[in-house]
Amino acid sequence: MTRLLAIKDADGEREVDLSLLSSKKIDKKLKSYQKKFGGFTKFLRSYDCESGSPEDYLTLIDWECLLHEQKNRKGARLSLVKGGSKKPR
Repeated sequence: MTRLLAIKDADGEREVDLSLLSSKKIDKKLKSYQKKFGGFTKFLRSYDCESGSPEDYLTLIDWECLLHEQKNRKGARLSLVKGGSKKPR
């Protein structure tokens, strides 16, 4: 499943396909969120959808999608590793 992220910056709005980002860029964005807000769980617990700003909501969605993409990439590498060869009978 392709995850698209809507980003609003000085040039306007654009969509970014997370599967096309490098692992370094994903890690960099995750570290910037952690530095700014603490951990994801801490941010999620403090987030209130009724009184929260739209920017906080976008941060939550972006952070969640980045974590999911990172998890999928790590899981894909591990699933390719198999045990030793089969012994003949």
